[in-house]
Amino acid sequence: MKKRKAGDRYRPIVTIKKMKNGKATVIEASGNTYILRHPDQFQGGKHEAI
Repeated sequence: MKKRKAGDRYRPIVTIKKMKNGKATVIEASGNTYILRHPDQFQGGKHEAI
C-alpha cells in the first residue's frame, strides 16, 4: 500500500450500505463505516440533541 501524508488526494472505493429518500445514509470506505447524521437527530434514551 502506498504511504500517504497530510494533504494527499486519492480516490477511495466507497460502498453504499443504506439509502433513504434518495440519499446515502450509511457508507463504507477503507473498511470504516460512516453514518449521515443531522444536527437535530436524536440518539439515546433521554432525547437530547447531539
